[in-house]
Amino acid sequence: MSGRSPYLIGVQAPAATGRPADADYVADVRRTSQALVRLDTAHGGDDVLPLALRAFRAVNHRLGSGAYVPSAERDLMAAAGEAAQVAAWLAYDADRQDVSRQVIHEALMLSRQAGDFGMELFELTHLAMQSVHLHRPAEAMRVTTGLLDGGLPPRAAALMDIRRGRALAQLGHAGDALATLGRARSALLDGPGARDAAWTWWVTDAEVLWHTGMAHAELGDWGAAVPLLRESAKLRSGYRRARYNDLTHLLNALVHVGDWGEAEPVLTEVAGDAGDVGSGRTTNLLSRVTERIMRADAPSAVADLAGDLHRVLEAA
Repeated sequence: MSGRSPYLIGVQAPAATGRPADADYVADVRRTSQALVRLDTAHGGDDVLPLALRAFRAVNHRLGSGAYVPSAERDLMAAAGEAAQVAAWLAYDADRQDVSRQVIHEALMLSRQAGDFGMELFELTHLAMQSVHLHRPAEAMRVTTGLLDGGLPPRAAALMDIRRGRALAQLGHAGDALATLGRARSALLDGPGARDAAWTWWVTDAEVLWHTGMAHAELGDWGAAVPLLRESAKLRSGYRRARYNDLTHLLNALVHVGDWGEAEPVLTEVAGDAGDVGSGRTTNLLSRVTERIMRADAPSAVADLAGDLHRVLEAA
């Protein structure tokens, strides 16, 4: 048995041939990461993940083999850390949680070695996010503990509060959870500031609204979750993958409260997007929700549409 990590299967790292990596190579790595993020925003992580893993393996191979000019070492490590973070996010969206967890630890190591505290912070928020997704709230609390005491930039602090708020909700601490999420929303009122990192562009009011809705759902108050999830989807109408995810969670909340009149148009829109967006985590939830609708006392039009969509999802 080889010592190769499972997430490398099917991803071949090219040999570090040609001229050593320099500043131009680092710039190319960063442009590739940005392009992958744009593809994810439109199409989801399923099909983009292999490209991201290949891109990360290529730059990481350069680092490991020493195929770079000495003056580029730190920037190359930082770019590799960013590439790993992008790959970890795409694996998360594709619901390859084992891959995501492995790659984000590599990202953390590289960003720390490069002295890129901003990216390291981003990667820690990813770990906390994944802990919440896997319903490991105590782990999420450990990841974020102490970070909010260090004078973080406002949007990074807001993101940490989002992660803590969700973890607190899963632990059943309703008051603390909603207060923490409210603090996150307040921190965003003034818009981006000079201290905020470029990667926080997506930490918006819609993000806080969505997580607040999810916190209400985790606390058992599905009725309170519905308007928050609906507003989040409305605000993210220009981001196809995010809206698909928002609408799927909104549909889940509407099914929980039995609001079939509101559920039908949401289900119709989600069914139209299901073939255009490849997001494993969202598609897996949608499969569970449509199965629940099929078992519920839903109107025939809703049940039939849910059944058709469920069969398509299962056959994909």
